[in-house]
Amino acid sequence: MDTPISRYRPSPRAYPSTLQEPEYGPDDVVLRVKANGQLRFEGQHLRVSKALYGLPVAARAKLGEDGVFEFWFAHHRILTLDLRSENH
Repeated sequence: MDTPISRYRPSPRAYPSTLQEPEYGPDDVVLRVKANGQLRFEGQHLRVSKALYGLPVAARAKLGEDGVFEFWFAHHRILTLDLRSENH
């Protein structure tokens, strides 16, 4: 029986050394994640992830809900903030 290493072949696909930054819409507020994994938005400190350090995240108003914002990294929603609640 062959071992996995004997069957390994490098991928023929070339991968970029760095990925392009996500593009966001003209109405999005683009923020950069700080080294501690936080964003600052509307006077709030929001914890997202240290893994996103230095990367752009979009704050987008949620349709039909005044005071509610969704935060997106590329096409992934990572956080929802409701500024209407007292415990935000």
